[in-house]
Amino acid sequence: MSRSLLLVLSLACMLACKRDHEHGAGQGHEHGAGQGHEHGHEHGAAAEPERPDESVTVYQDGLELFMEYPAFVVGQPSPLVAHFTDARDPNGFHVVTKGRVTATLRYADGSEERFVAEKLLRDGIFKPEVRPTKAGEGMLTLRLEGEQVSGTVDVGKVVVHPTVAGAVAAAPPEAVGEATVGFLKEQQWKTQYATAPAEPRVLQGGVRANGELKPVAGQFAELSAPVAGRISVGDKVVHLGQRVRKGEVLVRLLPTSSASGTDLASLEMEAARARAELGLAEREVKRAEEMFAGKAIPEKQLDAARVAQEVAAARVAATERQLALYRSTQSGLAAGPGGAAFELRSPVDGVVSFAEVIPGAVVEAGRLLVSVINPERLWLEARVFEADAPKVERSSGASFSVAGFEQEFAVDEKTGRRVAVGSVVDRATRTVPVIFELPNPDGVLKPGMFAKVTLYTGQTVRGVAIPESALVDDNGRPTVYVMEGGESFFKRAIRPGVRSGGYVQVLEGVKEGERVVSRGAYEIKLSTATGAIPEHGHQH
Repeated sequence: MSRSLLLVLSLACMLACKRDHEHGAGQGHEHGAGQGHEHGHEHGAAAEPERPDESVTVYQDGLELFMEYPAFVVGQPSPLVAHFTDARDPNGFHVVTKGRVTATLRYADGSEERFVAEKLLRDGIFKPEVRPTKAGEGMLTLRLEGEQVSGTVDVGKVVVHPTVAGAVAAAPPEAVGEATVGFLKEQQWKTQYATAPAEPRVLQGGVRANGELKPVAGQFAELSAPVAGRISVGDKVVHLGQRVRKGEVLVRLLPTSSASGTDLASLEMEAARARAELGLAEREVKRAEEMFAGKAIPEKQLDAARVAQEVAAARVAATERQLALYRSTQSGLAAGPGGAAFELRSPVDGVVSFAEVIPGAVVEAGRLLVSVINPERLWLEARVFEADAPKVERSSGASFSVAGFEQEFAVDEKTGRRVAVGSVVDRATRTVPVIFELPNPDGVLKPGMFAKVTLYTGQTVRGVAIPESALVDDNGRPTVYVMEGGESFFKRAIRPGVRSGGYVQVLEGVKEGERVVSRGAYEIKLSTATGAIPEHGHQH
């Protein structure tokens, strides 16, 4: 073979390889394309155009279906990439992990074709393959059957095209509108995610305020050591969380002698001395008055005697009070050689909220030993700014949220009562306290918890509302993520109105019927900020 012939054959081979490479490029489509291009083309034949992709997002029967698939063409396989989410829990949707899916294509003439995916492609994703046999309009439904959740989703009207070229020609032009943010189903399923529709609601007008849960007045007590003493050994030791009854002995304290004379004998001796000094001072005043009347002493000396009498009387009163305090808690003789003992008794039915009782320990007078609270009812104290104070003067109720709880709590005329509205504005905070009393039967709310409170003003508003949990603070602007499709969202700034019962009125930014991300909005914001959103989707 001549050298020139070898060169010609080599050039021909290179051109053929280049043509094959160009013919096969661009066919490795990602999420939703589904066409494997299994049919080949002979060299020189015109390449068939690609079918356009279609997608749909439907909420029905407690399910969310997000599905992508190539346009239906007679005789051509169209894999339905169907993402199923259990959407029954508004606090967080869940990925479907079990079941089978039947896709039913019902033609206009009443005939049907069914295509089944017996199992998941992977968690949340089924892939039944539809292969239509005749052109025209039809209705598509997907039936999910499983242990976790079952339901039927009506996808709606679909068109089966006679040819791929017809499907391409019928495809709508790509819409140009708001920029979208992507958040894939696989990401949604790994977070606390849910959506909710913007819909009309009747909301109660309210004023926002910060608040705190507190014990009801008279239902909280602190027991301190009235005198220096030793905690009795051998008694049952009170502990945190213990339920106690009113009058129950919590601590027995044996007084100890001290230089300051705080035992019973010293107190009695001090009281007797004070009474004796008072008697002496009274006689001295009487004598001074007689001598002054006889002009035997100056008035100044009489005044000094009277002052000494007043001081002695004050000392008697002080010692009597100290002795009365000692005797008010004294139980009498304790069993054993310890002598007289103090018994600290619970003044209320409730639960021990603080206890520092060590048997045998010596404690100083005034030291806190035990606290008891009745937690069955609590006070909610809201601090309302002075500008809003007139609006809540006759407020009949409020709703509030506390950290760690998804649900909101409410207090109104049925569940509690308004206790008081402050009459004075606090100089430091410029707020007025408003106090409500509410039941706490399960004890889930704790005194000291910080609360975000909405106090009802009595005003009623009807308007489009969304869950308050959908709001995201975006540099000081209230923002939400509105769903365009199952994995794409619009970021929208809104103008909020009245807030009530966990919902917020939307004056601008969201229309009735649009769905917003009610759980997981911050995750979407963080993903976009960190660039964690995949650029081209995921493969199936």
